[in-house]
Amino acid sequence: MYLSSKDLEYIYFKARFLRTSQLHTLDQYWSNISSDSRHQKIHQIIENILIQRGEKSVRQERLNVINNLEKSFLISNPMGRLSANIIGLITKLLLPKKVIQTN
Repeated sequence: MYLSSKDLEYIYFKARFLRTSQLHTLDQYWSNISSDSRHQKIHQIIENILIQRGEKSVRQERLNVINNLEKSFLISNPMGRLSANIIGLITKLLLPKKVIQTN
């Protein structure tokens, strides 16, 4: 089963008049359920309306989170290794060997 162009226009016309919070709720719902091509088309309509209003869709928010995590991993790994080496060097230089051996 498919949606005709009249059905898609009707859905678009009705969805334009929904509040932004309702559109976000629908975006969340259709992103979890979009298994059928009809569902995907409805979800695309909702996403397009949100983007036209200057809002971010669920897909865009997920991509932003993934990009931020990738950036933080790129920064944190070298910085983490550097700080671990500095802490290890300070521990070796400042603490006497007897204190290290008794623990």
